This record gives sequence, structure tokens and C-alpha cells, in this order.
Amino acid sequence: MLAVALGFAGQAQAAKLTKVGDYASPVFVTSDPGDPNRLFVVEREGRIQLTTPAGTRPFVDLDPVVRSSGQEQGLLSMAFAPDYATSGLFYVYYTGNDAGAIHVAELRANGDTAAPQPRDVITIPHSDFPNHNGGQLAFGPDGLLYIGVGDGGGSGDPFESGQSLDELLGKLLRIDPRQSGSLPYTVPLDNPFVGLDGRDEIWSYGLRNPYRFSFDRRRGHLIVGDVGQDNVEEIDFVPNRRGPGRVPVGGYNFGWSVFEGLDRYREGSAPGHVPPAIAHSQEGGYCSIIGGYVVRDRSLGRGLYGKYVYGDFCRPNLRLSTLRARNAPSRSLTAQVPSLVSFGEDGRGRVYAISLDGPVYCLAAR
Repeated sequence: MLAVALGFAGQAQAAKLTKVGDYASPVFVTSDPGDPNRLFVVEREGRIQLTTPAGTRPFVDLDPVVRSSGQEQGLLSMAFAPDYATSGLFYVYYTGNDAGAIHVAELRANGDTAAPQPRDVITIPHSDFPNHNGGQLAFGPDGLLYIGVGDGGGSGDPFESGQSLDELLGKLLRIDPRQSGSLPYTVPLDNPFVGLDGRDEIWSYGLRNPYRFSFDRRRGHLIVGDVGQDNVEEIDFVPNRRGPGRVPVGGYNFGWSVFEGLDRYREGSAPGHVPPAIAHSQEGGYCSIIGGYVVRDRSLGRGLYGKYVYGDFCRPNLRLSTLRARNAPSRSLTAQVPSLVSFGEDGRGRVYAISLDGPVYCLAAR
């Protein structure tokens, strides 16, 4: 059992990293909404493992439909429906054997297993390049499904998808994934481009590869980790709308590919460009930002509670920030997770850090 203290600038925090287990190329972890001790670990090749205090067992195997020939392809995340306790429904995000198209699909669990028979909710063509697939699914505080989609891959946004409102690539989408008659999903009427030019599913745009994003489970803010091109790795911050439901603000344009962070990347316009909350230069060794979670586990103490923990694939030290809309300060923690590929959060608010090399760790009280 690994137990590594978390600390920064000589100040120890009342927390440690403890190993949950080892898996085959894990890329995401979450829990049963009704039982935080039932952890679901997503493996890139197409399997989901269920870990409980009694051990680990297969939950579902989607290997036959998943394409994982490149490091950014595969089964990338999952999200439980808000009514999972009664419906058994959950959703997965994967690149398919159909030339690498992005699939968001619905499955139904039966106890400790699920039939590997996904119902396609939305499919986005992605055949030209194997990279920039995005990969995150999350239900927001409004009970709707948010989907992070990459710009289509290659280098420099060759399709200029980021600023095109006619494309689903390079976007954060928001839908109701439940089937409605012949419709595989429906679009909420308060999405920002409903009735305007542009795809109705779009919630935010101007993103390069929003591989990991999360919601602050207490305040509803949306935080997006957007992987950079040549110079800048960025964390974008979307405040919630005050009022019932704590819905984050829609319609944000994060600037890609006219901007990379605050730097102009190419000619053109990016109306209403919203700068990042956190920007790291690749000259400092950053290569692939891994968005994390705002810590809401009170057992970790005031030093971590309310802070945003995140990291980077090429820099093993986890980082901590007090988020704000611009120029948010951040500090490096002593704890290291080599090949950091994702964070996760369970139903109790405990935060996990995942290494592509196999280990999954939990931030726990010392």
C-alpha cells in the first residue's frame, strides 16, 4: 500500500495517496452514485472493472466495438445516469472500430455486470487522425449530460473545427441522452445556440482537446482541462449561473485555434474569447494537461478542501489551485503520479489519481 504525503512549499497537508489497485491501462475511475465503495475503473482497451472491498471483477467488456490503436483512442470514460439506482443506465465514451468515430453510448447494468450491447446516443465522425478525441462524460448539476469532444486531430486544427459552430468537434456538448420516440437524444431548449446559427448541441466552443473536465460538486462551477498545441496547456473556468440548479454559463468561446491560451495562434477572429484560468508553458515541461476536481472531501482538512487538484502527463507532481476566472495561482505538491492520465471522484467526494502505467490512487486522510 503506497502512502505518500501531500505537501507544498515545506507545508505538509493532512493527506496521503493510497493505492486502490493495479489495472490494465486505466484511464478513468468513478463510483456507483448510491454506493461510493463500488468503484468502476475504465480500462482503455475496452473493459470496465468493478472494485469493491471484496475484490475486483469484470463489469463489462466492450473490446469488440472499441478501437484503441493509438494512445488517445479507446474506451475513455463513463458516467452514471442520475436515476441509475432505478434505471441501471450508464453512458460510455469510446472511439469505435468504424474508422475511429467517437461514440457516446448507453448501457444498462444488472447488479454487478452489464450486457455489452451499447445503444448509440451520438456518433461523431473522426476518421482522419487518431488524436484529439476528447473523452470526458459528466452529468452536470442540472442532470444533463456534458460531452468533451476534441477538434478532430492532426496538428493546428487543420479543419478549423474549434471556431466552427457547424461542427461538433472541438466543443463541449450538452444533451439529454435519453431516447425520446425515434430520437436517440434531445437538446435542452436553453442551450445557447438553439434557434441561432450553429449546432444546437453545442454548450461551449473553441477547444482543442478537452480530454478531462469536471463540476465542483458543491458550487456547480465547470472546470475544463484543454490540452495545448505548441506552447500552452490550459485550465478553463466556467462559473455557475446563480439560481436553481447551479447551471454553468453556456456559450463560452475559449479561443482555439485562433488563440492558444492567451497567445495568438493563427489569423482570424474568436468572438468573445475567454482566456484561461490557468496557463502553463510547455517550455516548463508540460505536455498534456490533465484536468482534475475541486476537493470536497472534508476529511482531507482545510489545506485541501475547496482547492482544485490537477496535473500533467509529463510532470508527475500533482498541482493545487485556488480557482478564479483569470490568473489563478497554483502550487506543486510533493506527491507524484508518473504517467498521470486522469483524475476521478466517487459519490462521497473522494478524489482519485490514475496512472496509465496501472496504479489507481485515492487522496486519503493521513
